[in-house]
Amino acid sequence: MPRRLKIRARTKLGGAGPVLSAMMAASIAVMLAAMGGCESGGREEPSRTSQGPRDLDRLRSLPYVGGTSAGPDDSAGVVLHDRERTCPGYRLYTVPMLARAELIDERGRILRRWQGRAHDRWQRAALLDEGDLLVIGAEGQGWRDGQPAGDHIPDSTRYVMRWDRDGRPTWERRLVAHHDIERWPDGRLLTLTCRNRERSDEGATVLIREDLLTLLDEKGTVLETRSMLEAALNAPDLFPLQPVAPLELSGVPWVDLFHSNSVERMRHEHLFARHSIYGPDNILVCFRHQDRVAIFDWNRNTVVWSWGQGQISGPHDAQVLENGHILLFDNGLSRGWSRAVEIDPLTEQIVWEYRGHPPESFFTVGRGSAQRLPNGNTLLAESDSGRALEVTADGRIVWEFICPYGSERGERAALVRIIWHSRDRLQPWLEAQGLETTEGRSGDQPMAASGS
Repeated sequence: MPRRLKIRARTKLGGAGPVLSAMMAASIAVMLAAMGGCESGGREEPSRTSQGPRDLDRLRSLPYVGGTSAGPDDSAGVVLHDRERTCPGYRLYTVPMLARAELIDERGRILRRWQGRAHDRWQRAALLDEGDLLVIGAEGQGWRDGQPAGDHIPDSTRYVMRWDRDGRPTWERRLVAHHDIERWPDGRLLTLTCRNRERSDEGATVLIREDLLTLLDEKGTVLETRSMLEAALNAPDLFPLQPVAPLELSGVPWVDLFHSNSVERMRHEHLFARHSIYGPDNILVCFRHQDRVAIFDWNRNTVVWSWGQGQISGPHDAQVLENGHILLFDNGLSRGWSRAVEIDPLTEQIVWEYRGHPPESFFTVGRGSAQRLPNGNTLLAESDSGRALEVTADGRIVWEFICPYGSERGERAALVRIIWHSRDRLQPWLEAQGLETTEGRSGDQPMAASGS
């Protein structure tokens, strides 16, 4: 029988008032009643077939994998390069369990490597045009003797860090940040953070993982926050919440309701007048556990558009394209295969997609990224497999990269994202650093031991 947990609305959320508190109470009760009795899952490999509700709960609860099995003779580095069709430029990829990021060219030549502290985990590394690097990490949560520190990252270990153009850390701020960070034109930084909100009644307690949009100054000091839970509850027609199974945290049930994983401010000025959803104060966010992407008005903290439930499953890495469409990585937890999709948000129609051939050959339970390139190709990260590929509009693979690093147990390391960067934008920094003459190809490097 499903366990029903009644939640009294006596604890307000940020002074939002009794109406919001009652809505939140009802939403939480529905979630827990619908998903009561579901197991939190383990580390077993997911089935690559259509999933039922309980299977989806298990897949959502799995921790991000650090790597996948690899043989000693497996190829690594750039294993496919169609020079005529590959988009020239640089590519930044992050190896989370080694706290490492590398900038490579399309041939796999390493131009710069950033290496964090031993045993740290990097969830995101974002390279700025002048050569600075923004990092979201967790201390002591990477590989140690080939094993991760644990299934879940303690909030006390999380941080945001900035490196200068010379590859030296300049500041670090302890902050419960996760998944993504971007710089605004005025130098401020927008990131995703979270906090636990406790709700209890009649001796039963549940923690709600509340995701926030958080604005930092250039030195990482928090300036403002916005609750996306509050915004969603105030717009139930635009953002209906779907149930999410509770997990266990120190014996207390907790609900990772949103699991937001990408954030992007509307930046294409030519779109501002096309429709209100493209307004300069709006922010696009992707939610893995809600199977949804949504646009928020930062100033009013309201939802102005959302889409996805019933169409995508466990998505990541949404971004607005020059033509006003939205590109995202659809992990396909309910299908057992992943794809990249481009949608027109005004018609809510999928206008392009990429899937593997056969579909099951392209699949990652967690993470994943998709980026449209200037030549019309799309750069993808099949993260759990440590694989990246560039595909043409008609789905032909023209560039493929396999992570050359691994654990002491022989696993190939996973990737977080792979991000293309223009030669023109990075050239002044690279030339000043003398990095254009760096020798060596990542594809020639053997699988390396953890920390090497």
